[in-house]
Amino acid sequence: MAAATALRATLLLGLWCALAGAAPADMPVGIAAAALGAWASLLMVPPVRARIRPGALATLLLQLPAKALGAGIAVARVALDPRRRPNPRTIAWTPRLPPGRARDAFLAYASLLPGTLPAGVGPDGTVLVHALDGEADVAAAMTMEEALFARAFGLDV
Repeated sequence: MAAATALRATLLLGLWCALAGAAPADMPVGIAAAALGAWASLLMVPPVRARIRPGALATLLLQLPAKALGAGIAVARVALDPRRRPNPRTIAWTPRLPPGRARDAFLAYASLLPGTLPAGVGPDGTVLVHALDGEADVAAAMTMEEALFARAFGLDV
């Protein structure tokens, strides 16, 4: 817990310095604000033990720009080409990650990829995904992305 407190306080102090500057006269207030912020954040979001796999995380992060660019180009083609008719629809997808912070983090990550947007939870517990191209196998793509994400953070799916 001490390591989590120190990490959060250091990050908050870095944010303070980036926003307000690192003038020596202001540092006591910045340190106090960072300590108070770290304490409050630990009350609201307790630390969890993650088994981050650096290689898998690097792969996930390095693939993101290429995937986002490719999907962005596909979205632009649909939007700008009058001959293409988009077929948007909402698809029910069953995630393997249990409800909680890990699933929320994955859905936030998945929302960065153009063409699909996690848009809520269905009555049966499935995740509703708005897909710009309703003909694509969005559920399979989401399952594959979830597996990559889970591998990077050492999560069981």
